Amino acid sequence: MPYLKRTDTEIYYETHGDGPAFLFCSVTGLDHQAWKFHQIPEFSRDHQVIVFDYRGTGKSSKTAQKYSIKMFTDDAAALLDHLQVEQAIVCGHSMGGVVAQLLALDYPQKVKKLILASSGTAHPGARGIPLAMCRDMVRQGFEGYIREHTIETGWTKTFAAEHPELIENFLRVRMSGIAPLENYLHFVLARQEHDHTARLKEIRVPTLVLVGDDENHGAADNTHWAAAHHLAEGIPNSRLVVLKGEGHHYLATNPGAAHAAIREFLRS
Repeated sequence: MPYLKRTDTEIYYETHGDGPAFLFCSVTGLDHQAWKFHQIPEFSRDHQVIVFDYRGTGKSSKTAQKYSIKMFTDDAAALLDHLQVEQAIVCGHSMGGVVAQLLALDYPQKVKKLILASSGTAHPGARGIPLAMCRDMVRQGFEGYIREHTIETGWTKTFAAEHPELIENFLRVRMSGIAPLENYLHFVLARQEHDHTARLKEIRVPTLVLVGDDENHGAADNTHWAAAHHLAEGIPNSRLVVLKGEGHHYLATNPGAAHAAIREFLRS
């Protein structure tokens, strides 16, 4: 199995297909497997798709340590160097979009285009683990919390009612590669402590911002809807696409409209 050996960890990665490099960065505390539902089959037809497991997830090293968005970004940059990729299209979903943005800020020569799916620059509110998350994890347990939070934010109630088997399959894959509890909490702390809002205007590469029109609610201090609009307003060369009838996990369960927008963006 292919691994990138870093000083303090080993990062598992995979490549699929040939063509321009296309790097995918996952959501909070999750490995690469969600990209296998649709993005790897779709974009490996004409790109070299690169996916990896964040440290602490999937097949990467599981050492519990203090994480940071900068750490994940440096791992991604090192992976591109390891694969001798000079420049890549970079797609990040949710927290992965924060990593993608920082990659464009700290390693601008490595990023050709950005695709930011339901992401933002920071998580307003407490810099620690959110109170609501603590409360719900105590009440529901770790797996129960992840399951309920994923369903609540991931899909419209109509879609969830009509596609229970699809959602159960996604949840099974999600839980198989998610960070263990202690590592996951370190992911949350890294996410909550990061903020590069003041640097947003420094992103100069063409950027596509995606968000579902059902992402304007939830328990978070700042909704994905609001965060995505802030990105589109703050990044100079960006365009915003709102996906009708979609919640947070459209890329894994209903990616047609998102893929069409991405394909159009890549042609431009």
